[in-house]
Amino acid sequence: MASYIRTLTRLAFRASRPSTAFMTRQAPAAMMTRQYHAFRPTQIVSKGKKHAISDEDDEELEAELQELEKEKREQEALERGETQEGDKDSSDEQSSEFQELYDSLLDRTSPSKKRHELPRHTTLFHLIQKISTAEQAQQLPPLVKQWRRKDLPITIFLSDKLIHAVCKAGSPETALELLGDREAYALTPGQSTMRRVVRSFVKDIAAGEKESEEALEKLDGAFRTLALIPYYNLAADDVSVYANLVRGSLLYGGEEGLRRASATMDEYLLIDGEREKPLTRKKAAEIVAAAELLSKEYEAKEQTDKAKELEKHVEVWRKSL
Repeated sequence: MASYIRTLTRLAFRASRPSTAFMTRQAPAAMMTRQYHAFRPTQIVSKGKKHAISDEDDEELEAELQELEKEKREQEALERGETQEGDKDSSDEQSSEFQELYDSLLDRTSPSKKRHELPRHTTLFHLIQKISTAEQAQQLPPLVKQWRRKDLPITIFLSDKLIHAVCKAGSPETALELLGDREAYALTPGQSTMRRVVRSFVKDIAAGEKESEEALEKLDGAFRTLALIPYYNLAADDVSVYANLVRGSLLYGGEEGLRRASATMDEYLLIDGEREKPLTRKKAAEIVAAAELLSKEYEAKEQTDKAKELEKHVEVWRKSL
């Protein structure tokens, strides 16, 4: 700090001396202010440029300013390290909080508990907010089953939050399990909930290895989610779901991936032919992107007739963009 003050003092002394070119003129106040501001450590660090130093001939001044910059960077690096450690501690604490609340809810919803011993309805929502890992998400089905057996409510809002948290934690299989047994879990998902599950499966396929057993299981999960949509009296002609299924099939790759993508698109074309209203801009963009990927695969396999036929539909969908 002392070296920084000495630096500013020396600069002020130099700036206050008459110019050698114009002996009668002094530096304007605004220029002086900007000059001092440029030498603040925060400004030096943010710019990261040596030309912030106006007197390049003063090696001592440059060395002092570089030392200040170095100290600032070291301090920031230290703070970042503390933040990372703090994030880790916070994550461990959150995991511990989840487990404590989970164990408490599992105990308080057990068959032996009386009505007056049941937890508040909002506690399940608080638990959902603490889900951060796939392992935590996989613990939920037994709890949700007990929760429903005690006739505790799960609203549409809570169903969506539950499935969202499970998918975000990286366990769409758990989401499919919760949605697949309506009698045991009695969720009430919305249209966006089903889309989210399909997208989560497709995301995992994209991150995995092509034509692997794991990727095939993920793809099967996405198609099973499609099959559940009418089960909940939701719209079966969801453009986003079909587009993601086509994309997921192509991401899986191989002959099986192309077969599924082609069959999915053919089914969607039958639905689209009965559509009375044009697609929205967002939905049109999704199906066009999926169709273009499929068309490229057709061309790569020299199935030009299918590619041309699909292109006709793409031209119609593009009008909604």
